[in-house]
This record gives sequence, structure tokens and C-alpha cells, in this order.
Amino acid sequence: MRTTGAVAPSGSWLARRLAAPLPAPRRPQPAARPGGLRGDRYGHPRAGRAHRAGRPAGRRRDQPRFVRLLSEALRTDRALAAASERIRIVPESICRTPLPENSYDMIVSCLPFMNFAPDMVRSLLERYVAALVPGGHLTFFGYLGALSLRRLFVDRAEAARHRAVAAVLTEFSTRYGDGEGGGVVWRNLPPARFRT
Repeated sequence: MRTTGAVAPSGSWLARRLAAPLPAPRRPQPAARPGGLRGDRYGHPRAGRAHRAGRPAGRRRDQPRFVRLLSEALRTDRALAAASERIRIVPESICRTPLPENSYDMIVSCLPFMNFAPDMVRSLLERYVAALVPGGHLTFFGYLGALSLRRLFVDRAEAARHRAVAAVLTEFSTRYGDGEGGGVVWRNLPPARFRT
């Protein structure tokens, strides 16, 4: 929970909602990049597979294992192998990975923002927004009720940090959202609120 922000892997229902802004597919072609999944101008990821491809490693020591597993999946998984020449695995922190401005049609972030400091969340979101082409989409999610549940088990300083992160996420959703602002995926375990 402290390293990935999750008690269970997110499911295909949530992945579909996160990928919903992508245009209709010509053929299923996922594209993974650091910090989550990026779709591009040329294809539409198949949601269940795409989410698995974009799911981050848990602890830092798990990263080499995750990179090996994902590299193997590029050869053995039918959906990933079909797009393998367009997928680049970058085993770096999203905080240090260059994101060229106006380069992505869509960014799906599966980072556990509630585990980060508010200034880091703001910095990451600003980098994402700058990396999007005009009219591009950013989607991300958090678990429903996580903020309330976390407050039961932390001290005041940590609860204040959680509130500050939630405020940053709300601010970005309000400023850059598509008007609908997202919704709740009740079929996910635990239920998740996605934002677009």
C-alpha cells in the first residue's frame, strides 16, 4: 500500500475508463512509457492489456524484475507483441524522464499521487499538461474513500499532506478537465474515481 498506493491490482473496467478519450482503434496497439500508459495518434490500446503494461512496479528493488517481465511480455503477449516496435520501456523515474512538450495525444497516469508530496504532484501534473498536444487528454485515478480511510491511521501532519494533494488534484481537474471531470468505476476493487 505504501509503495504502490493499492491493495489490489486495478482491473480492466478502470483501464477502459482511463483509455476512453482515445479515438476509435484502427487496430489494438498499446504503447507504454514511464509513469503509466501513453496512447498515440496511431492506435488505441486494448484496455485490460494496456493497463497491465502500464502498471508500475511496487518497491524500487522490484523495478528490474518488472522491466524483465514487461520485456518478456512484449515478445509473448499477443496484444503487446503486435505493437512491440512502437513500445519503448524506460526504467527511469517519471520525475527524471524527459517529456518533450506538445508530444502526446494522451497520458494515462497510474501513479499513487496520495503517496507523494503536494509540490511533487503539482510538478508531475504540470509536466504532463506541458507534454500534451493542444486538445490532448490526461487521465488519472484514485481510490474512492482512500482519503477518508487514510485519515484514520495517520497523524495531523500526514492528514494535512493528504488534503493538500487532494486539493492539487481537484485544482488540475477543474482547470484542465473535459467538463465531465470523470466518474467512479464501482466494478474496480477497490472502487476508483477517475479524472479526465
